Amino acid sequence: MLTTRLSARNIAALGFMTFAMYLGAGNLIFPPFLGFQAGEQFLGGMAGFLLTGVGLPALALVMVAIVNGSDNLTAALPRPLATCFWVIVFIVIGPAFVIPRAITVAYQFSFAPFIGDAALVPFSSVFCIATIMFALFPGKLVDTLGKWLTPMLVVILSVLSVTAFLYPAGEVMSASGPYIDGAFAEGLTQGYMTMDALGSIGFGWIIFRAIQGMGVECPKATGKYILMAAMIYAVAMAVVYMSLAYIGSTSSNLGAEFTNGGDILTAFTSHHFGASGTVLLGMVMVLACLTTAIGVTTAGSEFYSRTFTKVTYGKSVWVAMVLAGLIANIGLEQLLAITLPVVVALHPIAIALLLIVPARKALAPAMVLVTVVTALVFGCVDAVHILGRMPVFWEQAFQQHLPLYSYFAGWIVPTVVAIGIGLLVSLMGARRAQVAVA
Repeated sequence: MLTTRLSARNIAALGFMTFAMYLGAGNLIFPPFLGFQAGEQFLGGMAGFLLTGVGLPALALVMVAIVNGSDNLTAALPRPLATCFWVIVFIVIGPAFVIPRAITVAYQFSFAPFIGDAALVPFSSVFCIATIMFALFPGKLVDTLGKWLTPMLVVILSVLSVTAFLYPAGEVMSASGPYIDGAFAEGLTQGYMTMDALGSIGFGWIIFRAIQGMGVECPKATGKYILMAAMIYAVAMAVVYMSLAYIGSTSSNLGAEFTNGGDILTAFTSHHFGASGTVLLGMVMVLACLTTAIGVTTAGSEFYSRTFTKVTYGKSVWVAMVLAGLIANIGLEQLLAITLPVVVALHPIAIALLLIVPARKALAPAMVLVTVVTALVFGCVDAVHILGRMPVFWEQAFQQHLPLYSYFAGWIVPTVVAIGIGLLVSLMGARRAQVAVA
C-alpha cells in the first residue's frame, strides 16, 4: 500500500537502521583513543571530530536525498566510468575491506580473549551465515536493524555510557601530542579519516529501498524521510562518540599506556565489570560489526542486481560473504595493504560528487568529469602521503605549496577550484549558445 507518511515508530526504526550501518568497530575504537590523547581538551577535539566524522556523512545523506538516489550522483559521468566507480566502491566497502575487517575485529573482542585464534574459522562461518540470512531479505532490513539489532546495541552502549559518567575510571588527563595546541584541527583530521562519507553514498541505495519498501514512492516524501534518518543518525552517533571519548579521557587509573581505543575499552569494561566486562564488550563489537556487514552487503547487492542483468541479488549476497569469509581467514593483512590506498583515493571522489550536487544543473558534464579527475589525482597524492611513501622532494614541495596537505586533505582546494572553473566555463558556454541562437 502506497503512502506519503510514515509512523513515528517507522521513522525511528529507519533512523536506527541508518545509525547501525555506520556504527562499525572502527567507529567504536576511534573516539576512546582520541579522548585518551586529548584529555582535558577532549571537548575541542570532539567538536572537530563530530564536524567531519558525523557532519560529513550526514551531509552526504542530505545530498543523496537532494538528487533522489545515490546512483544519480554519478549521472553526469560517462556510464562506463560511473559503473566502474560504483563497482570499486562496493568491492572496497564490502568483501575486500570492510567486511573481512569486521569479522576479525568482532572475533578479536569476543572469543579471542578466551581461546585465542583457534575458533576464527567457525566464528567467521557463523558470522557470514548470519549476515547472509539478514541480507537476503532487504525488505525486512528496517525491522532487522532498526527494531531489533540496533536497540540491543543501544542498550549495551547505554550501560557503558552511564557507567563512564557516574563512575569514571580516573581524573581527566592532560592533553598530549597535537591535541595540546590544536585539538580542534586534530579532531577534524581524525573525523575525516573515518572515511564514513564513502559509506554514505553506498548506504543511500539501502535507505531509498527501505523507504520504498514501507510504501513511500513520492520523491519529495522520500527525501524528507532520508533527512529525518540522517538527523537521527547524527544525534545518536554524536552521543556515542562523546561517551566513548569521555571514557578515554578519564582512563588515568586503568594502569596502562594505550596505543589504540580497543585496549582502552577492554581495560574500562574489565575495571568495572570484571570478566563479564569482556563478554559485554564482545557483544557490542559483534553487534556493531554484524550490522555494518549487513548494511554494506545489502547495498552492494542492490547495486549489482540493478546494474548487471545476469547478476541476481541473492547470488551477489552469497558471493560477497563467501569472499569476505575467505579473505578474513587467509589474506586480510596483505589485502588491507592494497585496499587502504584505494579507500583513501576513493573518499575524495565521493566528497567531490557531493560538492557538485548544489551546482549540478549549471555544471557541464565535461566539467564534472574534470572535477572528479582532479579529486582522484590529489586523492592519490594524499594516499601516498598517508602511507608515508612520498618522495622527499615532493613531500617538501607539497608541504610548501599544497594547502591542507599536512592534514591529509590536499585534494580539497584543487577540487573546489576545479568546480569554480567548471562553473565559469559552463556559464560562458551557455551564454555563447544563447547569443548564437539569438
